[in-house]
Amino acid sequence: MEPMERSVTESVKKPKTSLAPPVDALGDDLVGRILLRLPDMASLASAALVCKSWAPVASSPAIYRNFLSLRRPPLVGFILTDHVRVPRYCPELCFISAGSGNPNLATAVADGDFFFEDIPDIDSDDEEEYYHDEWRLRGCDGGRLLLSHGWNSVDLAVYDPLERTAVFFRPPNAWRHSFHMVRYAILASETDSSFRVIGFQQWGDAFSAVFSSGSRKWVMIDSDADRHVGDDFHHIMSDGTSAGRFVYWRSDTKKVKYYKTKEKIMVLDTETMVWSVIKPPFPPGESYCIADMAEHGGLCIVSSKEQCVQLWVRNSNNEWMLKKEVLLLNKFGYLKKLRRDEWMKRVRILAVKAGYVYMEFWSIRKPHSYLLVLNLNTTKLKIFRNQSTKPYRGSAFPFFLRFPPLPATDDDNKLRGA
Repeated sequence: MEPMERSVTESVKKPKTSLAPPVDALGDDLVGRILLRLPDMASLASAALVCKSWAPVASSPAIYRNFLSLRRPPLVGFILTDHVRVPRYCPELCFISAGSGNPNLATAVADGDFFFEDIPDIDSDDEEEYYHDEWRLRGCDGGRLLLSHGWNSVDLAVYDPLERTAVFFRPPNAWRHSFHMVRYAILASETDSSFRVIGFQQWGDAFSAVFSSGSRKWVMIDSDADRHVGDDFHHIMSDGTSAGRFVYWRSDTKKVKYYKTKEKIMVLDTETMVWSVIKPPFPPGESYCIADMAEHGGLCIVSSKEQCVQLWVRNSNNEWMLKKEVLLLNKFGYLKKLRRDEWMKRVRILAVKAGYVYMEFWSIRKPHSYLLVLNLNTTKLKIFRNQSTKPYRGSAFPFFLRFPPLPATDDDNKLRGA
């Protein structure tokens, strides 16, 4: 029996497994569809280096346009604040909707708690809580708000105003006696509920730390660059902003005739956890934002000079070069009319995301303003009116929905079955 059983076993044939097609056999169209599924522009730039056949596909203008349109999260609106420079005070808020004409965005506008009125109560041991017992907006990213509580900011929260859920945590004990001197920034995932909060102590023995929603713990950032840029922390007067994998803080240097201070930007690479200092190519006083644009070599600066939007990139020698200019008044006649009729003269850059620039067009004589969204690639412009009767000239945050998962295509299904 044993020989017979052995022969039967040996005669059983294993099912054939079909081999995946070689990369060269996919064709440019299918490769392009695959590349559009990558999570971010940095991944697309890396894919261009895989092989010679992928490089022209990954760098084609059509792929760039489609990739950016897929990766630009829907804009719900703008959260504006009044001008409060001292972190311990709570500014007033104003929300400007950008969701008209889109049912999903209109629902988000109607259901969203953008003034965080429904955030759960907490037991705080802030000794000076009598001064105010409110949550203060410190940052916005990936559909989440970073908030601090009370005079000394002894409590922090990351709040989802659409789901009305919050994650509560506290700063490290080392910051307990200098909470109001700590600057924060939030870096949130745009596809799930994870986030990181970065903070650094502005005065004294400067050091920085990162809080992760996964571990629910603070971890000190141990970096030589951290120690080398310690003196530059003292110039930072506001909270930070995310730009792709980077987080940055502006020094908020003002234009003063007899004070020749240079603007400095503190940047943290959240992959390497290394600090660096960037000096912009223009004098203090201009409005600008940092952007992470792989198609332009990484970190870029988008600034406004008068009513001109400028894109600055770095060349091979790490020098700033002016790559593009958009003269808003020449390009868009209705903005020139607003300038003439309503004294709208100033442009401030609020954010840059996926090739779009988010701005405010305002006047020192009028309380209302206009919110602008400029596509840098097509130079098309959308405009939203802020009809408030009080000027909001403090920090401003475009609020986006998180990315929905991209739907599977027939080509994806074919690849999985290959």
